Amino acid sequence: MSYKTLSLLACTVIVVSFAGGCSSPSSGSNAVHRVKESKVSQSEQKIDELAVKAFASRGYDSGIEYATENAKLSPSIGNGPIEVSIMQPRRQGKYPLVLYMPGLGESSDAAKNIRNAWATSGYVVIAFQPLQDDITIMSTAAAKEGDFAYLRHDRFSPEVVSSRLNALSKFIEYLKHAVISGDTSFNNIDLDHVAIVGFDLGARSAMIAAGEEVPSITNPGMSLKVASVIALSPYADFSGSAFNSRYQKINLPVLSITGDADDDTRGAVPITLHQAPFQYMPEGNKYLLLLAGASHAVIGDSVQTYEVSAPDRGEGTQSPENGSSNKSSGRGRGGRNGKKSSGSDSNNSPMPAKRPPAGPTQRAMMEVAIAQISTAFLNAHVKNDNLAKDWLRNYSQPWLYNIGQLKEK
Repeated sequence: MSYKTLSLLACTVIVVSFAGGCSSPSSGSNAVHRVKESKVSQSEQKIDELAVKAFASRGYDSGIEYATENAKLSPSIGNGPIEVSIMQPRRQGKYPLVLYMPGLGESSDAAKNIRNAWATSGYVVIAFQPLQDDITIMSTAAAKEGDFAYLRHDRFSPEVVSSRLNALSKFIEYLKHAVISGDTSFNNIDLDHVAIVGFDLGARSAMIAAGEEVPSITNPGMSLKVASVIALSPYADFSGSAFNSRYQKINLPVLSITGDADDDTRGAVPITLHQAPFQYMPEGNKYLLLLAGASHAVIGDSVQTYEVSAPDRGEGTQSPENGSSNKSSGRGRGGRNGKKSSGSDSNNSPMPAKRPPAGPTQRAMMEVAIAQISTAFLNAHVKNDNLAKDWLRNYSQPWLYNIGQLKEK
């Protein structure tokens, strides 16, 4: 995957700014989150393209760059049609499947840049939003009033999550039947090599598919063997079972991606809680990409630009320790072609609990990092590419340098 492929990533600029405390003057309670379209000046959008290109050129190179093609379908599954977006290599053949589920308020068109990065590296990437209500939620009265605490509480409720998992199970059955019956739209799919990727509420579904146990949720399961899972902004909360038990049955390779500015506007838990699944999953092919200053939108390759006014919640007052609430306050080589990178060899240096979202050039580099790290992970654990495994283990951290950390256990 070359810089040519990744240059699209550098062109997407997301701004998510978090203002200070906003309280209702009448009640003294926290004000609801206000989200509005942000107009970003030309100077704020400026990206140092040469710096981004140099960073990308030192990273992971899969040695493959397929020309791709896109298609959209609307198959009728369950209660009605579901919008499906397909990105895949134009060249005929069998390719591993990446099933992508977007975040709150997003359709199957979301995350085009990162999906294209996977497709050019030899994957059939199918994106779909299991529930139509997850797409239209931003047009509801609660969204217009800025009540995102309510929206996220509703969309992450056990009943809705169960419905989403049921829709995912039905879609997989449809997909299997279409492949087996010779549907030309799915000719290139290799059902023996499958990865599931999700962002935000899609990450919630992906982690449950991987084996996360949530007693109050009904999971019909999947009739498809999954090789690995990527969770973009993994979801966790303090309800339900303790962390040291809920993730113990996740034996698949899992890549979690988050950042120290990954604020999802729900406001119920600290940003650091996105790291809890990695911390409590059993060892063995578990990775955490922790990016410095990466906002929720950057993690999800979102094309939406929001300005979020949120109250000061006192980050760090809750801890993921056992799922309870507590008071707490180098140089190396690059990928397959041995590209040079520079930076510290340490992947254990602490990162601040929270920092402002990164600037345009830093964001563009983080988008490149997400694309290259996730592609290397897929190659390593879906295609069983030993060179990709070696790059992740030995060369990814020096390349990332001050962009972030890649932890493995």
